[in-house]
Amino acid sequence: MLLVFPILVIVTVCVTIVGTYFLLNGENYHWKWTSFFFAASTAVYVYLYYVYYYYVKTNMSGFFQTSFYFGYTLMFCLGLGILCGAVGYLGSNLFVRRIYRNIKSD
Repeated sequence: MLLVFPILVIVTVCVTIVGTYFLLNGENYHWKWTSFFFAASTAVYVYLYYVYYYYVKTNMSGFFQTSFYFGYTLMFCLGLGILCGAVGYLGSNLFVRRIYRNIKSD
């Protein structure tokens, strides 16, 4: 996991920077929440995989097993979404500050 986490951070920042670049190139300057949601969408993919895994791979049944499984995976995915969203926002913020640093308005 120590090898996968830096790869996740690097890929998240790169994808968010590309998305922010396309937004700014299309003259849409509302990039802040969009960059957060670009990165946080990883959690949606992970949660959809958890749903697939529950129905295809496990033999769980009953109300309590189902509620605990989906409750804990929802909490994990919310944490992952906030983590990835924050990393993506910080990367996009550094990118936007870097590209607009040398613009002079006269």
